Amino acid sequence: MNISTERIDVVPLSLDELKTLIRSRAEFEKRAKCQVSGLELPNTYCEELAEMIERTPDVWNNKTSDYLFYTLWTMIDREKKCIVGQFTFNGIPTSNGEVEVFFSIEPPYRRNGYATEVMLGILEWAKGANLFKTILIEADLDNKAAMASLKKLGFKPIPTDEEAQERNTLSKYYIRVCKASNPLEELDFD
Repeated sequence: MNISTERIDVVPLSLDELKTLIRSRAEFEKRAKCQVSGLELPNTYCEELAEMIERTPDVWNNKTSDYLFYTLWTMIDREKKCIVGQFTFNGIPTSNGEVEVFFSIEPPYRRNGYATEVMLGILEWAKGANLFKTILIEADLDNKAAMASLKKLGFKPIPTDEEAQERNTLSKYYIRVCKASNPLEELDFD
């Protein structure tokens, strides 16, 4: 299962691929036939991924799509044959059908439209997959590129009280990928 955009293949890693990436990005890149970047995932991130694998053994052993919500998805530029970033979901959708995503674009590839392009691909896939209703994303209000991308994609800010807004430069945004069955559902957030 891959998501393909104009320039990018977005690939959810199998358990074996994820373990390889945690152990050695260079080894993973060689196996994926990508340029070896010389980069590694930060140790703390590798530890988080390893703990998540350990906490969720059933996710990796069943035949459902649940693993898609726990694994790391790599963004590979088809022409350049390199990893330009990755994204993850923050676990399975909530009872309201909400799922949060986290993006990371490698520094040399930022400001090239990859995040917007990949998110468009994810939105198209989500509409057809019907696995969740709403995508949430957190962004730094000072990150002008992220703010422009979210606006272009049609994400809307989740209302927060002014005091919370003043204490933090991060804000959450959402977009519906499936129509709500009840008009009041549009306002439900966990």
